[in-house]
Amino acid sequence: MDIIGPLMLGTIGFVIVFAYINMRQTEDQLAESRKRKAEAAAAREAIAAE
Repeated sequence: MDIIGPLMLGTIGFVIVFAYINMRQTEDQLAESRKRKAEAAAAREAIAAE
């Protein structure tokens, strides 16, 4: 059990860091997607207003 304890903490720490990085990347991708959708909607409104 002496060896498994630190390994377990290392594995849990890795999983937590990986999940955090994945969450941040997802937030960034979502923000970019929303920005592109807003720009597309603005372009459609500009075309419709002409």
